[in-house]
Amino acid sequence: MRTFISALCLMAVWIPFNKAAPFPAEVKRCHTGDTACIVRTSNELLKTYARKGLPAAFFPVIEPFHLKRVELSDGRSGSLALKLSLRDVDVTGLSAVKFDRAVGFSPDPATSKFELYGDLNKMSIHSKYTADGRILILPIQGDGDADIGFEKIKFSVKFKPSIHPKDGKTYLAVDKLKVLLEPQRMTMKLTNLFNGDQALGAHMNQFLNENWSDVWLELQPAVQDTISSIIRNILDTMFKEFAYQDFLEF
Repeated sequence: MRTFISALCLMAVWIPFNKAAPFPAEVKRCHTGDTACIVRTSNELLKTYARKGLPAAFFPVIEPFHLKRVELSDGRSGSLALKLSLRDVDVTGLSAVKFDRAVGFSPDPATSKFELYGDLNKMSIHSKYTADGRILILPIQGDGDADIGFEKIKFSVKFKPSIHPKDGKTYLAVDKLKVLLEPQRMTMKLTNLFNGDQALGAHMNQFLNENWSDVWLELQPAVQDTISSIIRNILDTMFKEFAYQDFLEF
């Protein structure tokens, strides 16, 4: 999911690792507004550095992408109220993401849009989990291994910065950020449901997969909020140190 983390992570790629270091020669710098260049460079970075990272450009290893913990709960109390807590999370498949469109990245960040769009054929999440809640009239409870798969995902990431002039340059901070994920299919397999009851566990897994779209609608806000928070932290850390003029050519 964090795929979708990678989308804005790539914006940090155009920022030098520190003020004293030159911009890494491995990365092609794009001119402001050259969205075709931004798309090409993003795809090349993923293809080349997803599995090994590029520290000089502050681009992390994203294949696999590891998270210590993810809480998937929005607190709603509808007919489907599934709450999942994931730990020791590995996300695989992000190296295959393909960007197809970028919008904005203009010379004036105060008026520019900052948007990235792309798709991903498959993404998988492997983790330990705890589950508590209910689906329709059925309770769900478990503590075991989780395998969650997504197929044919469309996504977009958009953010609006606040502007902070300093020393003749323009520094940014994330004001608003929105992530949208749209998979065409989601699969789930949870082990050790209902204290290891094989029959109840098999029935629940079958129900989750047959009704995946309802399950996704319940989890979607929390998944997108999780990704948004991670991306915001990455960008704000970078924007505190580097000006807008540092990562794009004017």
